[in-house]
Parts: sequence; structure tokens; C-alpha cells
Amino acid sequence: MLRAAHGDDQSRKADDLLRLTPGRLARRLNGQRVGPQLWANRHLIASISAGLARTLITGGQGSRYRLLGHIWLELQRFLAPGVLNVDLADLRMDTTLVEGDVTRHCRLVLGALCKLLECRNVFEIGTYLGQTTWLLAHNNPDAHVFTLDLPTLDAVDHLKYEVTDPEYFVVWDRGARFRGTPEAGRITQLFGDSATFDFSPYHGKIDLVFIDGSHSMDYVRSDTDAAFRMLSDRGTIVWDDYLYYPGIYRVVNELSPLVDRPVFHIVGTRLAVYSRVDILNGGWPALKHGPPIPR
Repeated sequence: MLRAAHGDDQSRKADDLLRLTPGRLARRLNGQRVGPQLWANRHLIASISAGLARTLITGGQGSRYRLLGHIWLELQRFLAPGVLNVDLADLRMDTTLVEGDVTRHCRLVLGALCKLLECRNVFEIGTYLGQTTWLLAHNNPDAHVFTLDLPTLDAVDHLKYEVTDPEYFVVWDRGARFRGTPEAGRITQLFGDSATFDFSPYHGKIDLVFIDGSHSMDYVRSDTDAAFRMLSDRGTIVWDDYLYYPGIYRVVNELSPLVDRPVFHIVGTRLAVYSRVDILNGGWPALKHGPPIPR
């Protein structure tokens, strides 16, 4: 009788593991194996330490920058307990196909988010060349994309707040990627300073707001306030470059305990997300509200 009960228990544990998404399964198993694996590989500590010291000294600035940069990003994630860290594999996006440029894979993830959320109205703050604008319109044929940026290079001298990334203000070709494409018919290019722009025509109407304008704290806070006013009842806000600029990092972290829904970072991307759709519990409209994502 005891043996049968033990067998049933093992079977239930196996079933529980099978129901986990790939990301959670990996974390569950790694959590059980980290200690034994570290002990089994203890003989490598000396050679790894020597290699690390050698690379830090002789590897050139590129190698040092990449290593220290990755450590810094991980520290920031660790020190932001109010923002959930969610693996892409746990979001049930694996069957969503998106076409676009792979040099910045965050655009592809954003396109998939827009598709799964079945967005009809999208507002992008920060057009630049329009690569993200085009990708969103191309992969979401039922969506209309509004995109806002400054009208001219000279406008940089008359802004309300500080701008970041001066390299984006050398030449002016905002929207070049989508100009003349079939997608341009579903893209409305708007011009103005996002800190003073009149967003009132869009209040309560936007299903996805993508914040990728100036990354100074004042602009991120102003753009975030505008984004919340524009959100529809099933709206979502996505911040780009969450771990890469102190202004974005601070505003998102300060916001996370104050809002009604979780704010989460998609691990392996630059994206932080707030949504009125219950994404973390299988609430994608395109998936017809499947069962909750196992935790």
C-alpha cells in the first residue's frame, strides 16, 4: 500500500513538471541542481578565475564592457523586486509568427505582443526611422499606428525637457522605413514635443502605447502619464530600454507598486510591460483566454 502511494506521488510530481512552461521547468530543475553542479565542478574554479582575470586585464575594452555590462544589467533586475521578471517562454508566444528585422529582436517581441493582444489602435512615442512603426503595421493588418516625433532637427533646441542620445539628432529622416510602403496607409505620422503635445483626442482609445522617446527621467515620466490617459480598457504600455537608461529604470520601478496590475520585464529583452489584459494568466485575446499559465 505504501509503495502504491509512493508511486502515485511520483506520478503526480511528473505530471506537475509536464504542465510547467519551459522557462519555469528549467528554473524548477536548476533550483534543485545548482548546489550539486557547483560542487561537482569545483575543480574548474581556479582556471575560470585565472581566465577571468586575464581577460579583464588583456581582453580589451570590448570584452570588459560586455562582461561588466551584463553584470550591471543583472544587478538592476535583482534590485528591482517590484518589477516581475518573466521569461519569454512563459508568455505563450511561441506559435506567434512575426516578420521583420532581427537586428533588434525586441521589435519582433513587441510585434507579437500587439498581435496577441489584437490591438486596433497603437500609439508610438518616438518614431526615429520608423522601423518599429512599420513592423507593427506590417504584422497587424487590422491595426492603425500613430507615431509621434519632433518635426525638424531645429526643434531640439526648443524642448521642454532634456533629451538623450544626441546621435539621433544629427540627420533628420523620421519615418523613412515606412514612407511609400503599403503599410503607410495605416500609419499616421504626428509631430511635436511629447511633453507639450495634445494627446486628448486619443484618451481612452489606444490599445498599445510604446514609449521610446527621449530617455531622460522627466520625459519618461511625462510620456508615461500621457500613456495612461490614452489607454483603452484593454490597453497595454510597453517601455523600451528599461534596464539601459536610469530615467526609464527609475520611473518604471517607482510606478510598479502604485498601479493596479503587475509591471513586468521580459527577460532577454529591453521591454517592461504594464497591461490591463491579464497576460500573465493566459489572458491573450488572440488565444481566446486559454487556461492560466502554470506557475
